[in-house]
Amino acid sequence: MPLQRVRYIVLFCLMLLQVVIHAQDAAISKKLADLKNKNDLTEWLYQRIDYVTANSQQLPFLLATQKQAWRQPATLEERIAWLTLLSTQGYDQLQAGDILSSINYYEDAYAYFYKYKVIQFDVVEYVFKPLGNNYTRLGDYERAIFIQKKAIEQLNAFENTRDMASAYCNMAISYYTMGNYTAALNCITKGQKLTKNPGVNFRLQNVLADILNDQNRPSNAREILQKNIKSQKSANSQNAYNLLGAYTTLGNIELKSHHLKFAGNNYNSALNIINTWYPGDRLREKANLVAQLAKVKRLEKQPQKALLLADEALRILRINTSQNKTLAQNIYGEINLVDIFTEKALTYQLLKQPEAALQNIRYALLATDKIRKEFADNKTKERLQNNGKELAETAIEMALGLYQTSHDEKYLNLVLEITEQTKARTLADQIQHNNQQFASNRHDSLLRKRTDLERAIAYNERLIMTEKSGAKYQEKVNALKYDLSLLNKKYREQSAGTVSSPTDMLSALPKGLHAIEFFFGTRGVYMIDIKNSGVKKVARIAGADSLRQQLTQFINTYYRNGPDAMLNSPKEFFITSNTIYSTLFKNTTLQANERLCIIADDVLGYLSFDGLITGDKYAPATSQWPFLLKKLTTTYAFSLNALIKNKAKDTGRATFSGLFVTHEGNSNTPIIAVKKEAAAINKLVKGNYLYNEEVNTRTFFNSFENSATLHISTHAYLSGINKEPTLDFGKQKLFLFELLSKPHKPNLVILSACRTGDGMLANGEGIISLSRGFTAIGTPATIAGLWNVNDEAVAQITANIYKHLLTGKSSGTALHQAKLTWLNTAHPSDAMYLPYYWDSLILMGADGPVHLQAAINPIYWYAVSGFIVITLGLFYWIKKKP
Repeated sequence: MPLQRVRYIVLFCLMLLQVVIHAQDAAISKKLADLKNKNDLTEWLYQRIDYVTANSQQLPFLLATQKQAWRQPATLEERIAWLTLLSTQGYDQLQAGDILSSINYYEDAYAYFYKYKVIQFDVVEYVFKPLGNNYTRLGDYERAIFIQKKAIEQLNAFENTRDMASAYCNMAISYYTMGNYTAALNCITKGQKLTKNPGVNFRLQNVLADILNDQNRPSNAREILQKNIKSQKSANSQNAYNLLGAYTTLGNIELKSHHLKFAGNNYNSALNIINTWYPGDRLREKANLVAQLAKVKRLEKQPQKALLLADEALRILRINTSQNKTLAQNIYGEINLVDIFTEKALTYQLLKQPEAALQNIRYALLATDKIRKEFADNKTKERLQNNGKELAETAIEMALGLYQTSHDEKYLNLVLEITEQTKARTLADQIQHNNQQFASNRHDSLLRKRTDLERAIAYNERLIMTEKSGAKYQEKVNALKYDLSLLNKKYREQSAGTVSSPTDMLSALPKGLHAIEFFFGTRGVYMIDIKNSGVKKVARIAGADSLRQQLTQFINTYYRNGPDAMLNSPKEFFITSNTIYSTLFKNTTLQANERLCIIADDVLGYLSFDGLITGDKYAPATSQWPFLLKKLTTTYAFSLNALIKNKAKDTGRATFSGLFVTHEGNSNTPIIAVKKEAAAINKLVKGNYLYNEEVNTRTFFNSFENSATLHISTHAYLSGINKEPTLDFGKQKLFLFELLSKPHKPNLVILSACRTGDGMLANGEGIISLSRGFTAIGTPATIAGLWNVNDEAVAQITANIYKHLLTGKSSGTALHQAKLTWLNTAHPSDAMYLPYYWDSLILMGADGPVHLQAAINPIYWYAVSGFIVITLGLFYWIKKKP
């Protein structure tokens, strides 16, 4: 057939198709108009749903339904139809590969169901199950488990054991993906007891195989899956989805065992099921399988084939164009995307194309960053930060490699940018959240509701910590947090703390500041050396694991477990401390009297650098040791980003509040050091001083909001199984989660107590401490203790801090001088010069001046009074004189 005739036929077919579509559009438009005239909202909704179900390309038509509806549903039938609309929109968006939009529609359906209590609607099947699965795809397992528990509650009311077993299966997936294998196996056991349905048990066995594979028991996992697959004679509409899961998991097992051929065979079997039984659907699963085949080809050293497959996976997810150009603006938050871009990066490395490799790793980091914006719970965000560190380390290695060959400084800045993306991001979110909260309209009803929910969460979390039966409040907290996450959808974008560009961060740093930022990876530790508002060097320290172990042992031995090891083995301490100093700073030059800011990472967050030994010649006299403190002033920051965004505001206020608990618990046993500290500060600084019973959560928050400087001296410790940082106010306790932001806050908080800078380490976030909590609610700087301290030493050091602050010195310099004063003062024992006694307190945050009013010296009042008495006496004498 001539080519010209073919063209005419194709053109004619296209014109005919347009005529048919136009006729369909006209018919549905007329039908909908008639239903609107009859005010029949129920049928109007179902007609739109049915039309798009038959014409999938018309999805925008379905998504416009809410805007085109002339009124809200009023009857039960209309509300069921409305829920059907929302769930259909969620399903269609998922099939189109837009997981975030899908979540939004399902969340709207969830909220609508509970608002109107439409119990006649099958909310488990059409909302809870897909919404929970969506959260799992996103990696938000806390919310997935919450929804899955909701599904079980709902099904339990109807005694639907088969679907309950299926819900337990989904919950098992969430738990095992989080690494909680005990809870996952418990869910599988519960599911198996509820039903003998072969399809559900097939799925439960698949999940069990996943767990066994994660636990490095591939032969057991393989045996289960092969038995499952063999039990099915052939794929059909009833078992296709289960077989798809079995082949995929079996492929993962073979891939982990490096049986590449068998892995590829299983992935292809799974792909054949999708192509046969779900043509045009299951795009996410299809893209995942194609990406896994790309990994197989890369490991088989066939990078070109691997690249073609990775690009195909991105086309399926609508990230790549047909010409394989990646549209960065189309990248959204999804675990699959992170994996695919990472795979492409590794493939480009194999092809020796480092620029392309780095670009794709950055795409993976972008997808990760978009995931975290969708997360609601801080614990979920912290887990994502931890999981993302290996990806960031790969990106840093690539950027540093490109710098070493090109000497282009943009790669040094890129290392800083990537490092900052791994640090204290949840803290940045909290700072941004609080800033946005007080910048918003105070009459915003949603804002007020959000504040009420946050307070309710804090109240119930307090009950968990303080009540004997506190565990029963956990479900209440989970429900409140989920409600807050739905409410926060409006504010999610504004509340996401962004990382400033390297140029903006560097230009915002104080002049003359020398900053050293550490990144602790799994293969190496990176030190970023920043001077004169620029990245001067990035150095790699080999042996991350061995250095981590050395630091952990050093901190535990000489600081956390008391002073005995330092007292009994001073030379060993000296040598180990100098070794650590040399390892950390061998690639930089520290100038005398400069200001050094340390942005720590990992276990380095537990270390005060002032007490590190800078020389290798041991001397018996501890007071003569070459401590880093004697060379320069050191302060700390959770991240550069947090440092520049939480700057002090000079309000001119000089108000001071001191909270002192001078006795043990409910007894009258005095804490002598606290009494001495309070008396010493009282003589120096004018302010509001509260003692013992006057100190409680109410007076704390009042002092926090009305003080430029806040001093707290009491016991502090870590409470409960989660090691919650806690301030002891005698009859009351203040937990970290109860710290609430206020419109006004101090520029400096001094926490003169044990372990106020201590807490659980969240990898990629830092130490979750009271010091961090004050930073989160907007305090520019805190002085806090890292370990249990000597009361006498801290009392003297804190008093000397105020002496130096009153002379106009910055908070960091004042702390530095106060420690030096301790070292330059004679003590009864040479042991008192050991760092354990004087080095616990560190300044975290902005090193700036603090306004204080000096207390009036009593001698001054005596002199004034005497002068007045003498003057009056003279006046009286002169008047009486004849």
